[in-house]
Amino acid sequence: MAGFFGMGGYDNAGSGISKSAAPKGSLKLFFEILGVRIWKLFTLNLIYVLACIPVITIGPATAGMTKVLKNYAIDKNAYVWLDFKETFRKNFFRAFIWGIVDIVAYAGVVTGLVIYPMMIKDQSLNIPEPLLYVMYVLTMSVGVTFTIMNYYIYMMMVSTDLSMKNIIKNSLALAFLAPKKNLIALASNLVLPLIPLLLIIYVNMQFVFILPFAPASLIGFIVCYCCYPVVQKYVINPYYEARGEENPENPSYTTSDEEVLFEDMGGKEKPVEMKKKTRKGKIIS
Repeated sequence: MAGFFGMGGYDNAGSGISKSAAPKGSLKLFFEILGVRIWKLFTLNLIYVLACIPVITIGPATAGMTKVLKNYAIDKNAYVWLDFKETFRKNFFRAFIWGIVDIVAYAGVVTGLVIYPMMIKDQSLNIPEPLLYVMYVLTMSVGVTFTIMNYYIYMMMVSTDLSMKNIIKNSLALAFLAPKKNLIALASNLVLPLIPLLLIIYVNMQFVFILPFAPASLIGFIVCYCCYPVVQKYVINPYYEARGEENPENPSYTTSDEEVLFEDMGGKEKPVEMKKKTRKGKIIS
């Protein structure tokens, strides 16, 4: 098949793709992974929503979803239901405890963000107005920092054997070590939920049916894609370097030093040209 104008056909074999070819840009890779995994993300979102229905299981459900999304973020395979279920079970206790902490913490933050503006408007209170503004800004700052810490807490929970004390300590440090990536993740967390909400309010109430399939998994995927490399850089890679080993999640990782029987010759082969068939004209007698 010759393709268009002789390009893109399969009659001739090329030289293959070199293993040393330049890596794809992170944004291009993001959309390629998203395009391949989009239907699995919808399935994962539905499983997550169903697992969260008894509110107290939000923590274990978030851990299960994070495990799948973390693998997708580094372009590795994950079995949506099996990996979700296994991680849900394995991390149930500490994820359950942290889920309760999340509920209490966010309830306090939301209460503060609602109450302080009301107190500022209430002239009958004998509380200095500047103090109320300080408390409002402090509450918002705590909420933002706690949200970013949560990104790293669940990723380290499903990727390391660290104690919760060390996970919390590391997550607080990582919340300030990668401001650009953290802000992109936070922006997705704030903006993407508005899309289905606006569609429901201003377009059609039937858009409420997209909520079980999005946007939790999409937000989680963006968060993992932005933030998991930070975990690798500052937590996982130093651990393996200290042991003189290579991180198994690195693309170049090999499981053994045994003799290689077959070598990928991508980019080294000589192009193979297929013999062109000549057609003999018919003789009219």
